[in-house]
Amino acid sequence: MSSKRKTPARTKTTKVPSPLAAPAAATQPASAVSAPAAVEMPSPAVQLAPERARVEAPKAAPPPPRPSREERHRLIAKVAYGYAERAGFRNNPVEDWLNAEREVDARLERLAS
Repeated sequence: MSSKRKTPARTKTTKVPSPLAAPAAATQPASAVSAPAAVEMPSPAVQLAPERARVEAPKAAPPPPRPSREERHRLIAKVAYGYAERAGFRNNPVEDWLNAEREVDARLERLAS
């Protein structure tokens, strides 16, 4: 008797069919499977011509949404405070507010266009 022991590498394994395999393909003989039909391909010039005709201009990005009244008011207040702070709070607060309104509106117009 041989003293060799069977190891997993030496054992014969059987292949178990996968439950996902299509049963119809496994039961058909090789001669029953038909070859795909020949398809006539158009020339490359014919394929490229329609693609060239459909070239479209790139779409512009949509403008950013307009801020709400509260957001606009907050922006104006922030800019007006900056004006007053730089002047040492000696300026007329109404003038600071009006200048800040013009600046914020100009910035929003630039963003919208």
